[in-house]
Amino acid sequence: MDYDTIKRFMNSDCPTEPLSPQEERKMIRLYKKTGDETARRRLIESNIRFVVKVAMRFRQQGLGLADLVQEGILGLIDAVEKFDVSRECRLITYASWWIRLYMQRALEQKSRPVNLPINKLEMLRKVRAFEQVFLTSNGRKPYDEEIAKQLDVDLKKVEQIADYAPSFQTLHARDDEHPGLERVLIDEDHPDPRETLWGREAENRLNEAMNLLTDRERDVLTHRFNLKGNGKKMSLRKVGQQMGLSAEGVRRIEEQAMDKLRRPRIRARMEMLFAN
Repeated sequence: MDYDTIKRFMNSDCPTEPLSPQEERKMIRLYKKTGDETARRRLIESNIRFVVKVAMRFRQQGLGLADLVQEGILGLIDAVEKFDVSRECRLITYASWWIRLYMQRALEQKSRPVNLPINKLEMLRKVRAFEQVFLTSNGRKPYDEEIAKQLDVDLKKVEQIADYAPSFQTLHARDDEHPGLERVLIDEDHPDPRETLWGREAENRLNEAMNLLTDRERDVLTHRFNLKGNGKKMSLRKVGQQMGLSAEGVRRIEEQAMDKLRRPRIRARMEMLFAN
């Protein structure tokens, strides 16, 4: 579900129209009293448009829109379960907090290279917020003792905060002194797996195309392009000597075979193999 898909969804009629305040209270009472699944589903579906709107505001922060919408719907479901029918407010007013909470937690947990428990993320966020305020007011970062006093926590917990936010370096990162982990980790004694996979795919496509040719056409191309050897192209005269044909005869058969391989159905798959 990308941005365009979400936009089309928002501009079209939703599967379920929003409920009026009276309909909503009726559905809530019915579900709370009898556990009616149809009423529960109606309450959830009628508020999905709001979930999508909230997800649009959280996009481009580490999670895709589909994941954000999914998390928001889980928050909406939780709100439906917890909502008290005696509240003097609409369901979505109460649910908006839960929807945002689920999205924010998903961003904190799932968009990080290393997942952290919620309690540690909460502590880290509090420390970072205080550090920012303190830096703005005092022109320096606070000492651990100042953080511990402000947050009313043990000094040891504050000292552990650095372990909660490890730094990361990509394999491609490099500077003047370090060539980058990508180069260090390369195993030069073994072939690149990407090249091996490409070679297998190319061979499969070649065999698929060659099956469309006659035996003689297949033999000519095999000899002409040395497909069973090193792939170095052979001259028409040399191919003719090996097959007992004239150079002109080899040329005609090759041209006939290549015309077949240039058909639109297989040209896109094969043109890279015969580019040289």
